Amino acid sequence: MSDILKISGLWGGYKEGVDILRGIDMTIQEGEAVGIIGLNGSGKSTLGKAIMNMIPIRRGEILFNGESIMNLPTHELVRKGIFIMQQGGQVFQNLSVWENLEIAFGSNMNDSFDPMRQIIPMLQKSRSELKQKMADKLSGGQRHQLALAMALATQPKLVILDEPSAGLSPKAVEDMYHILCDVKGIMGVTICLIEQNIAKAVEFCDRSLLIRQGVINAEDISSLSMAEQLMFNR
Repeated sequence: MSDILKISGLWGGYKEGVDILRGIDMTIQEGEAVGIIGLNGSGKSTLGKAIMNMIPIRRGEILFNGESIMNLPTHELVRKGIFIMQQGGQVFQNLSVWENLEIAFGSNMNDSFDPMRQIIPMLQKSRSELKQKMADKLSGGQRHQLALAMALATQPKLVILDEPSAGLSPKAVEDMYHILCDVKGIMGVTICLIEQNIAKAVEFCDRSLLIRQGVINAEDISSLSMAEQLMFNR
């Protein structure tokens, strides 16, 4: 398999002179699911935003399919096949579920919606139900499923998932990861999973990278101290 994403020596952060990412090196191969595991404040969500050029990058290199994407705006990255599902399952709360889907799918609605319904349970409701249901009335699990559908509507080659289990009930977490297995296995989408739920990340991903204070330290969890493991699993 070839590298779909390669990051070398990446430094960056939100404020001038304050680097949250401090020399990130990592690769993701086409078809992989790679976990970025870290505690709150470790830089894992910042890394996702840096890939999408949503924060300032001081130095380093990001290659997507061998091409530098460092200077491309976020909307161009989406066109090239990268999409980020941000933490919390962000959707348009003041619109119906169907209106959210129409915005995401656009002219691809007729061709792409039915295959998506086979993977994402909440989309299997009737069209009239989806038109009547307002996004702000969805449960946490349903909102995350809608956000995932909207992310996949762009037909990305690489999807970055920022804490897809955050704030969900145990049942909703299980449902989400069942869906993600189909996204990877059936749809063939490469996944960069940013996650604090270490058990689910390690179970789902082909491999997991541990990030501490903006630096990737290890490709497994063996270097975690007992205190860190307890913090992850609270």
